[in-house]
Amino acid sequence: MKTCFPTTCALLLVAAGGVFPTFAQGPSTKAPKTGAKPNPLEVKRLDAKLEEVRESFLRDTTNLILSYDRMGQYERAKTVLESLQKLDPRNEAVRTKLAELNEKILESNEFKVDIEPGGGWQPVGTVTKDRTIRIQVVGDYRLSLELASGPDGVPTDNPAEDLVAHVAMGAVTGVIAPAGAAGKPASGSQNDKPPRPFAVGSSYEKPADRDGVLYLKVNVPPGTKCIGKLMARISGPERQTP
Repeated sequence: MKTCFPTTCALLLVAAGGVFPTFAQGPSTKAPKTGAKPNPLEVKRLDAKLEEVRESFLRDTTNLILSYDRMGQYERAKTVLESLQKLDPRNEAVRTKLAELNEKILESNEFKVDIEPGGGWQPVGTVTKDRTIRIQVVGDYRLSLELASGPDGVPTDNPAEDLVAHVAMGAVTGVIAPAGAAGKPASGSQNDKPPRPFAVGSSYEKPADRDGVLYLKVNVPPGTKCIGKLMARISGPERQTP
């Protein structure tokens, strides 16, 4: 059996139920005199008890994770498993199970939305910082530009709303912003970073960099006529209700 060192044991006790508040109320024991040799039999007895505590904790924690998993409570199972991972960060079985739970979480709240290629920013769902967003887009459309332009280019009042410069024209684009604020400057203190649109394309999977609402649109200039339909399969955000 793997030896459980004192630091690990303290973590096990904390993870199992927090630091025990009744230590001071337990049976009184005298500290050994300085230089006194510990009783080998007593140390052996305590080591055996320690191994029992470790095995019981791991067994009960594993059963709890599996029970949550079977009930479809994947977020709860993940929370318990992440606590277990802190005790043994190199455990490959724990990493594998976490990856499996993350996949189940994404699949459990998957939904579909239609994207109007010529429309504006479309609210999709509420996202939480560091939670993975997965988007897969299928379909096709045709676009035609019927714009009058001069030496100053195509007029637009708000380039962030009409055309995102750093994203390929015609690509599906996303942004995470406060409700109703897609394409608008950030409000609040001067230290607020404005939401930055990002390319989604046919597929996208990354953790959210902030809390907010996920918006999608096709990156086309104002006045573009689009014929066709796109459909996005989305996991991670909580679906936006009308």
